[in-house]
Amino acid sequence: MLYFDTHAGRGRHRSGEPGSPLVALRTLLDHNYRDELLRRSEVRFFFIEQESANLDGLNAELEKMGRLPDRVHVTTSAGDAYAVLSNIVQGFESSGQMIAPAFIFVDPFGFPVPTDLLARLMVAGRVELFVNVMWRQLDMAIRQRRPAEHGLATTLDRIFAGDDWRRIDGETVNERMNQTVGLLSDRIGSTWTTYIRMTSGGDAVKYLLLHLTNHDRGRELMKECMWKVAPDGGFEVLQRDDPKQPLLIMPEPDLAPLRAWLLARLRQRPRTRTEIDHEIRQEPWLPAHLRTVVNELRMEHEIETDGSSGKISLASNRQLRLL
Repeated sequence: MLYFDTHAGRGRHRSGEPGSPLVALRTLLDHNYRDELLRRSEVRFFFIEQESANLDGLNAELEKMGRLPDRVHVTTSAGDAYAVLSNIVQGFESSGQMIAPAFIFVDPFGFPVPTDLLARLMVAGRVELFVNVMWRQLDMAIRQRRPAEHGLATTLDRIFAGDDWRRIDGETVNERMNQTVGLLSDRIGSTWTTYIRMTSGGDAVKYLLLHLTNHDRGRELMKECMWKVAPDGGFEVLQRDDPKQPLLIMPEPDLAPLRAWLLARLRQRPRTRTEIDHEIRQEPWLPAHLRTVVNELRMEHEIETDGSSGKISLASNRQLRLL
């Protein structure tokens, strides 16, 4: 299993908080199933940092962690992260081999995202991407609508692999955000795209943390992370079909929108558990939320399921219908 951090930094922020390389490494070392994982596989961390002073700081922090378990390997390197990744991908493309399962954290300086390289990575194997998009800068660049010969327009053409970025014209930030993420997802070629909006305490969105995967379970795991990221609540995600109405994630979620979502689909026609599972995967709610709503609606005699009484676990492919 591979983990890449493209802009690894100095290892620790000036505030004393650990940087992303230490967080990633510590997550594995402290994992309850670490020994079981390492019996079956090895984990290789690649921390790439262009600034030599930052790399020295990172290496010093890694030294403090002491001896690592067998089958856990850490490599740090100086240089341009995208050139390093491009060489790795080119090697796999030339050999016809697939890259080992990889999680790649792309944390660039500035808003340019190497979309063409990320697209190559997505088809190189079982790769998942976690991209820090400098939303405020990117949004401002798009809205300036520079002419084709302008340097900023050329940069956007490179990011979006063409000039389709000119079609991003939402009136609200949420609408433009959904359009931008949709276009990036299309260009990179991911089946599932999940993003988290990051602010500095106010209403303005500074960054988007963008997760891209082609695996259903990858999407489900990222949704679980979303619901854990703000244990005190107050975190918003956007629905695919209505970006004007963000959902507020709270410790005790308001499941009324999910209830309305499910009833609306059952009004169209009955649905099996498999169908509902597939449809809810596109939405921000978790399977546990769905089970709660289904059981409540059954107890209230709003819906029924084939051949079942009492609570339903959705473990079988029964059909749900309105009463």
